[in-house]
Amino acid sequence: MGQFKDVGDAALALAEECAEVIQVIAKMKRFEQDNWNEIPPGQIKSRWELLKYEMDDVMYQWDRLKLSLSEPEYDGAGFTEQDR
Repeated sequence: MGQFKDVGDAALALAEECAEVIQVIAKMKRFEQDNWNEIPPGQIKSRWELLKYEMDDVMYQWDRLKLSLSEPEYDGAGFTEQDR
């Protein structure tokens, strides 16, 4: 994600990061691999490390989106006391 992690629309950045998670998983399955410890050609990180890195980016953009919307706190049912 790097230097541009806070640039642009938070929802669009979240969608892009989700697509990158999908790409890591899809590439592993496409080549019929189930070895998360494998280091793909041209990479220096294992598939698991790549997935973890992309998931960290997803969570960062999720938090960024929530902050941009000033999300209220939710209880376990998904509603705030104010919404009831």
